[in-house]
Amino acid sequence: MVTASNRTQTPGEATPGEVALRVGLVALGLALATIAAAGLEQGLGVQDASPVYLVAVVLAASVLGTWAAVATSALSFLIYDFLFTSPQFTLAVSNPAEWLSLLLFLIVAVVIGRLAALQRDRAEEADRRVREGVALVAMSREVALATTFEEAAAEIAMRLKADAEMDEVWVEKADADGRAVAWTGVGPPADPGIPWTLVRSDIDDSTEWLRLHTGATAVAADEDAPAHYVVPIDAGDERAGSIHATRRPAEPRPGRGARRLLALAADQLALAHRRDRLRAELTAAEVARQSDALRGAILDSVSHDLRTPIASIRALAGGLADAAPALEPQAVRSTADKIDAEGERLGSLVNGLLDMGRIQSGGIRADLRPYDLAELVETTLRHHPPDAASRPVGVDVPDDLSPVLADAVLADVALGNVLDNAAAHTAGNALIRVSAGSLEPGWVLLAVDDAGPGVPDDTLPHLFDRFYRVRAGQEAARHGMGLGLAIAKGFVEAMGGTIWAERSDLGGLGIRIRLPVAPEERAR
Repeated sequence: MVTASNRTQTPGEATPGEVALRVGLVALGLALATIAAAGLEQGLGVQDASPVYLVAVVLAASVLGTWAAVATSALSFLIYDFLFTSPQFTLAVSNPAEWLSLLLFLIVAVVIGRLAALQRDRAEEADRRVREGVALVAMSREVALATTFEEAAAEIAMRLKADAEMDEVWVEKADADGRAVAWTGVGPPADPGIPWTLVRSDIDDSTEWLRLHTGATAVAADEDAPAHYVVPIDAGDERAGSIHATRRPAEPRPGRGARRLLALAADQLALAHRRDRLRAELTAAEVARQSDALRGAILDSVSHDLRTPIASIRALAGGLADAAPALEPQAVRSTADKIDAEGERLGSLVNGLLDMGRIQSGGIRADLRPYDLAELVETTLRHHPPDAASRPVGVDVPDDLSPVLADAVLADVALGNVLDNAAAHTAGNALIRVSAGSLEPGWVLLAVDDAGPGVPDDTLPHLFDRFYRVRAGQEAARHGMGLGLAIAKGFVEAMGGTIWAERSDLGGLGIRIRLPVAPEERAR
């Protein structure tokens, strides 16, 4: 908690000690003016030295204000009349001319004191406006830089604690029904009773503190409890929350400058609330737009790719069901093999969609264990053999390579999809090469290169996008739903690795997979 000893004092709101010091300074000024008047009249023979008291009047106006200046003018009038006007040491005046001089002195003193006090008030008001402007600019900057309402509230609460002379400041965030759902600071504060609520005028935008009774639940404030102040945060017709602050029981209520700062802070937090709401609405709209785009892409890609194997299966099955011609056993087996191949293709398409759904929903949980990379590559080649027996496949994975931290199932699917992509988009006699080697410390690089026609450079960054396929005319051989490399990317990243595409030194496409080394190997 901030104590009164370490708080900066607002000009015009002096402490009792400062007030006593200023009164003593005015008294000293009167004493010095009296000594100067005595010296001028008795030592130098000046007929009327009363104007020297104007210095004390101006001093009082400068340090204590208008009423102090008026009081000093009257006191100067009495002192000069008592000490220097004949007869001396009485308040009686024998010469009417001296009465006129004294009255003129009093009037001039009051006017000068009033003018000096007005100048002082204007200087204080200008200084207060400057400080409020600086605080408002700082709060506006903090709201602009903050990413959320809570972050802006934390910064503004810290600033109000110093600039508005508060012991503690909390910011309450309300839900759509006006119920408190979150607090920024150490709140919520203990309820000291009926709080002082800052109420704004709809006519002149002035503010004042009022205690708003809420019915039977309202209780009187504890005299020993800190004074509790509440500033509503209104974002249009919606109550976004409130600023709560406390001061010590003996301290006065926040003055006009502090009220203005609190009101401006509430306005800034209302802007932060509106910004959060607009951001949420934009995010929801963007999610809906992307969802619609994704559904459109799925329907566009799946409608053709799923219908083709289904139509083939139905046509082949219909041929078998037609008993009119007698089919040879070899023809039946051939038709059954074709149906099985189309069913396998259909299953691959469905599995790809399911895998992509798991990746998008964050449902991939990798079971990471140390594996020998050569064994993982060998297993994947058995599961994903080349599409033709004559296709050359080169494997160059050193036996002394550090074990990698991977999930065997995810690694098999990811590398298998990369190999299937290379086999599907290259000629039957094009070379496919699988190689590996150490990368920077703690990482192993697995590379799959093909000697096919490759893809244009501008398409490389998009090869791992969902449903992306190279446009016709760039490479007519590329086909499929465009999920293979996207699934490979999702599975590799789930294992803590990275994957990217580049041109291969074989002339075609090169896929690079970066996998982490197993922890025990890193410690060596």
